[in-house]
Parts: sequence; structure tokens; C-alpha cells
Amino acid sequence: IFFHSEITILYIMNKEKNKMSKYILMFCAFLIYSGTTVCAKYAAMESEISFKFFLFLGLEVLTLGLYAILWQQVLKHFSLVTAMSSKGIVVIFALVWSVILFHEKVNVFNLMGAGLIILGIWRVTTDD
Repeated sequence: IFFHSEITILYIMNKEKNKMSKYILMFCAFLIYSGTTVCAKYAAMESEISFKFFLFLGLEVLTLGLYAILWQQVLKHFSLVTAMSSKGIVVIFALVWSVILFHEKVNVFNLMGAGLIILGIWRVTTDD
């Protein structure tokens, strides 16, 4: 009985670890996707016909390509509803990037909206 319960506990722990790694993959994909907005913002700050403009435009396309590959892996492990609902976290990442990289101001309504997004993601994904 002890051996069987130990195997069951290890199985549950491994299953939870596997589930956590899938969520980490999903949120890493979203973090990379949020990088496209950073590249786009930097490109927008340059003149249209300049080396830096095309550099940031190229980085944006490269980042989107990497995201597309990761997104296919995410869709293997999650329902479309869960995956798309969780995509709202990109807004949170964009808020963070806007403050850290572009020194933009975030107001109370931005933070309240971010809180609602997190609450919504939590609610949708707790059923999985």
C-alpha cells in the first residue's frame, strides 16, 4: 500500500510539473509576442527610410516568426478558449515595456484594467 501511494504521489507531482511547464511555454510565447510591439514602437520612432527602421522592422518579423512556432506548440496543449483567453496577458507585458523602455506613464485605470485581465485569465484557466 505504501509503495502504491508513493507512486501515485509521484505521478500527481509529475503531472502538475508537466502542466506547469505547458503554462510556462504559453506565457513565454506571449512574452515573445509582446516583443513585437516593442520592435514596432522602436521602428515607429525612426525615419521610414533608415537602417534602424529596417533593423527594428526585421526584428519584429523575426519575433513574430518565433512566436508563430511557439503558438503552434501552445495549441497542442491547450484548448483554443484557454489559449486565446490567456493572450490578454500581452496587454500587461505591454504596460511593463511601456514603463521600462519608453518611460511612459501608467494611470490607475491602466492598472485596474490590468487587474481585470489577470482576474479573467485566472477564471478561464482554473477549469483546465
